Amino acid sequence: MAARVQIDEDLCIGSGECVRLLPAAFRIDESRGISVPLDGAPLQDLGLLVLAGHNCPTNSIRVVADDGTVLVDSAH
Repeated sequence: MAARVQIDEDLCIGSGECVRLLPAAFRIDESRGISVPLDGAPLQDLGLLVLAGHNCPTNSIRVVADDGTVLVDSAH
């Protein structure tokens, strides 16, 4: 099952925790100092995407399953 992966750019501090956990889904945009989802992020293992979201220190990651179920919600 695929998912939509979003980063709240206002909350992200670029800690890199998501990159450490799932480098196939996230990278740090050095010019902005924040994490961004990669094109292949929606196809990654949902459990790992959820883990990355729960380990984000600023709750910047939102993961929504294809069926609309919110798996991880950002602080907003």
